[in-house]
Amino acid sequence: MQVNSRNTKRGIVIDIKSKELNSNLSLIYPNGIWINYKKENKIKLLDNIAYIFTAHLPLMLNGNIRMEYNTGFPHSFSYAYQCFMRYLPAYWYLQKAKRGMSVMPLLKTLLNSNYKFAETNDVPPSFPETIDEHVIIPFTFGKDSFLTYHVAKEIGLSPTLVWFNDPVDEGYEGVHKRKLFASFSKKIKDKIYYLDNPLGSLREKGDGWFGWELAISSWALLSLPFAFAKRAGYILFSNEKSTNAFNYDDEGLKINPDWEQSSLAIEELSLLTQSLSEGEVYTSTFLQGLNDLGIISILKQRYYKNTFDHLMSCWSEENDSGSKSKRWCASCTKCARLYIYLVANGIDPIKEAGFEDNMLILDKMPLFNVFGKKASGTGWDAFGLNIDEQAFAFYIAYLRGNRDPLVLEFRKSSLFKYVKSKFQILLTEYFGLHPEQTTPPQWKKRIRAIFKNTLTIVQKELIQLHNDQNKK
Repeated sequence: MQVNSRNTKRGIVIDIKSKELNSNLSLIYPNGIWINYKKENKIKLLDNIAYIFTAHLPLMLNGNIRMEYNTGFPHSFSYAYQCFMRYLPAYWYLQKAKRGMSVMPLLKTLLNSNYKFAETNDVPPSFPETIDEHVIIPFTFGKDSFLTYHVAKEIGLSPTLVWFNDPVDEGYEGVHKRKLFASFSKKIKDKIYYLDNPLGSLREKGDGWFGWELAISSWALLSLPFAFAKRAGYILFSNEKSTNAFNYDDEGLKINPDWEQSSLAIEELSLLTQSLSEGEVYTSTFLQGLNDLGIISILKQRYYKNTFDHLMSCWSEENDSGSKSKRWCASCTKCARLYIYLVANGIDPIKEAGFEDNMLILDKMPLFNVFGKKASGTGWDAFGLNIDEQAFAFYIAYLRGNRDPLVLEFRKSSLFKYVKSKFQILLTEYFGLHPEQTTPPQWKKRIRAIFKNTLTIVQKELIQLHNDQNKK
């Protein structure tokens, strides 16, 4: 497979030729961002973009493939290989053993495929001295992105938001987010860029995951020209505590569905962005000490305005669910999870967050992890790692007076009694602030004070609800 890539006046072109796959894709940067990026930086970035967006193809095409590049050896080679190795158990799990009953077929493909890069002259990158307070936030319109943005603003940073419109099969996610982009950009004073990313079409479509394991990494690389233009010292992702969660498969291999977003991976990704920017651009996250329920509670208590009316965390893939017209498809586990988490935090998902369907009716039961079976689908919820958090959310929803069919079903389950007996432990876990080592030290004290003070208020409210219920 030949991967021929080149820089253009406005961006990057990647041309792939082989028996298995032929594709020609162009990525165009907006508003002169690419034009002003230095030539030596473009060369190094192209080496890494060409590799990051194609390295998974041997795995996806199920063959031992010789990958020949006309670009130089990428800085990201070992990092990407590490991601592939860490994802091997998750691939097998997601594919429901379609390629054997162990990781061996995938490992064999990974080890037997060959990558050959062109001989090039070493051209070191050239970056201006950056300003820590200028930050780039890859923005997704999800709860985590919103919290990172609002916190950055509160502590006095100058954020530039970048939305990467990655193709997602035949879904309508991009259609809805374009509308949110247009509306949100008018309501904030900070610059928000839109970057259409056709290179994302090289990732596996449908229920597969090959190529998506490097999505965050690709956004970090694509953010470097923006960091150069804004003299930004940081690229800030929004990876919460649960991205470190894992379990073990039947062979005892650790499965971490979100390895690329884990604390260890984000530290390594920071080394990559530093190496491509003369040590000027770091990659980090503020949210590794928080769980999903706590994140939503902080957004509600502190940053309600310009958040929930623009919130979207759905791939909008199900055509028969009305995804074309609804930003929440109401047919996926992401919709189900966000719905109950919003309800648990006293937010009406339909009136306040754009849902058009009640996710707590009996037909939606297979989308949750708390009713005896792991959630359907192939996303994060399919791994069953968030049963306790979902159970706690259902319990709080009941305390708040919600009596929808699934909440009543949960009330009759043994999990209800379990959560009630473990209330304080679960409250501390999911509405508490936990130790972490990824937040930049110069802002860590202020950020943790914001989180801790807000969560203390939320915890007091929930304790009162719990105590009032026990008195009945």
